[in-house]
Amino acid sequence: MLFLSHIGDPKIAFNIYFPVAYYLHNSVGKRVLWAAVISEWLNSVLKWLLHGERPYWWVHTSGFYKQEHVPHLQQFSITCETGPGSPSGHAMVTSAVWYVLVSDFLYYQQIQSFGLKILCWATYVIMMCAVCLSRLFIATHFPHQVSAGIIIGILLGMVMNSLATSALQLPFYLLTSFLLAFIATMTYLLLNLVGIDPFWSLASATKWCAFQEWVHLDTTLFYCIVRDISCLLGLGLAVFCCQFKKLTCRSQKTIILQVLVAVLMLHAGDRLKLNIHNIVLFYVEAFFKHLFLTFVVAAGIPVVFSLF
Repeated sequence: MLFLSHIGDPKIAFNIYFPVAYYLHNSVGKRVLWAAVISEWLNSVLKWLLHGERPYWWVHTSGFYKQEHVPHLQQFSITCETGPGSPSGHAMVTSAVWYVLVSDFLYYQQIQSFGLKILCWATYVIMMCAVCLSRLFIATHFPHQVSAGIIIGILLGMVMNSLATSALQLPFYLLTSFLLAFIATMTYLLLNLVGIDPFWSLASATKWCAFQEWVHLDTTLFYCIVRDISCLLGLGLAVFCCQFKKLTCRSQKTIILQVLVAVLMLHAGDRLKLNIHNIVLFYVEAFFKHLFLTFVVAAGIPVVFSLF
């Protein structure tokens, strides 16, 4: 169950699905990153607005149970996410990204077999159900939260699948990043204005998590939004730089090496410890980390390999 939750983690879309898709097919990789960014950003804004609870703290705070009858929910190291619960980010981001991957695979491989199409989409449905069940199992989400995540994610996947990524240039990336930052900031200020603490769920997670070391700042909504904006900017800068460098055709061996280098680099970057003692510095470091890593994946590694 924990493994299924891990493969549905939104960061896997940035650290694995994006680089693999990008080196196999440039425009599909860009579309995967766009799907991950927009779905995670929208998920963060919706979580702020919908104020959803999570099971592992709801059983204690809802008042539904008497103190002596509160059910014991087993927690795991990945249970204590700090953002509100609705809709599920794992379900929403993964359903959007996997939708793009499956539909683009069928399109670019020119799959005509009805049976193979059914097999691909059946696998998609089964895997999404498995990811959602894992989120229920670890007491992180309620059924309606993962259901909402899947539905919204599929709709976003359909929209992203129609995006002509090859035509997008740096000004579009800059404008979109600005709009995402502006809307998120306005949402945050509006919540404060009406007396709602945007960080209310962090306090609940900290109080009711079985072990404090299971509470991580990189699961906060602010971190997700920072990652989304910085990755989009990183990709935009890569597109701008690559237009001045004609990349040669790549062999299968080169593609495999590029994927390995990128995944290992992103894994190392994911393990990089940020300054958790200064919250502002933490988010600034996160911004530049993800911008740099995305730029290197989308431009740096391909340019270096084109020299050989």
